[in-house]
Order: sequence, then structure tokens, then C-alpha cells
Amino acid sequence: MCNVFLHRIDRVWDVREHGVLVRFADDAVVMCRTREQAEAALMRLRELLAELGLEPKEAKTRIVHLKLGGEGLDFLGFHHRWVRAQGRTGGKGVEFLARWPSDKAMQHARDRIRGLTGSNRTLLSVDGIVGELNSFLRGWAGYFRYGNSSARFTKIRHYALTRVVGMLAKKHRRSRRFGMWVVSQSSDNQLGLISLDGIVFAPRPFRAWRVTPNAGGERRR
Repeated sequence: MCNVFLHRIDRVWDVREHGVLVRFADDAVVMCRTREQAEAALMRLRELLAELGLEPKEAKTRIVHLKLGGEGLDFLGFHHRWVRAQGRTGGKGVEFLARWPSDKAMQHARDRIRGLTGSNRTLLSVDGIVGELNSFLRGWAGYFRYGNSSARFTKIRHYALTRVVGMLAKKHRRSRRFGMWVVSQSSDNQLGLISLDGIVFAPRPFRAWRVTPNAGGERRR
């Protein structure tokens, strides 16, 4: 239904006058060159929505100046922020728009992991619970891998491992130290919990944001 209503905005939007509109369902970002253009774009967007009997959600509608040291914005689960890459030879490095899982996306992941490892599931098999965790982590990481997400992947994987340790302790009515022993000593692969290391594709500044293998195994943009 969002696309039925909002497709009209896509059709009449003037990129040259109001900037580039990027929309997915009812979430949208407009990329502008100047603050004046951004203010005009916001006014135009309000007008178009009013014609449809709609209005933007004020709590989520704002103008953001992407600059070094400034604030960023969340869009489709990613947090986007203007950063500077450290130069290899100690130089200033290049500035570019980086992205990683937003705080909200991180909290969603923790909530899901906590639900899968809750005390109400201690009667289930450990292999089954780890399998469910792996299924969620693969999907979550598969979405967020195209970004600068390594640090946040490490946090989520560590959280998942900590929850498994706690679940084992409750399951056997032992201490967390026992749970850690089972994970790190009794198992040679941490009970099969997948690793999120090495699966992030960090985009290079000013290059295509996504690279995928073609049928011949070569990489393409």
C-alpha cells in the first residue's frame, strides 16, 4: 500500500531542483548539495504528502549535514556517517560516507539472541538452540555485511557466545565458569556457533557500494 500511494511522489520528484530521492516503502532519504536545497526539498515533500492526505513523522524527519565530526543518520537499519579513513602512510586519509548497523538494529539483534537463549528454553537441546542462533546470525550478518560493520559484528557474536554460556550454566545448574568451560574447553569449535569474522565487505570510498560474484566467479560492481 505504501508503494501504491507514494509512487506518485517518485514520478513527480524533480531531482535537479530538489536532490536525489531514495525511497523504500515509507522510509525515504533525499540527498542534497546545500542546506537551502534540503529545506526546499523538505517543503516539497510535505506538499506532496499533504496532497495524498499524509504527513511525515516529525520525530524521524530532519535535515542532517553530513560532515566530519558531525551527526549521522539511520536508514534501512544502517547508520550512515561521514568519516575519514586513516592514511596508510600517516597522511590525512580520504573522507567518505561509512555505514554500519544502527543502534536500533544492534538492539534488535540482542533481543532476538536473548529470546533464543532464554531460561524458558533450557530443556531444549544445545545443538538445536545453537542452530537457531546460527540461522539468525547468518541472515542478520548477510544483510549488514556490505558496510563498515566489523566492530559491531564482533560485539554481536560475543553477546551470542555469552548468552550460550549463561544458558549452559542454567541448564546444568552450575556456575557461568562451568558454561565457559564447556564452550571453550569441552568443544573444539565453541559448540558450532558460527564466526562473523571475515564476512564483511567494507566498501572503498567513492566506489560501488556492493560487489558480487558473477557466474564465472569474477567480481563485478
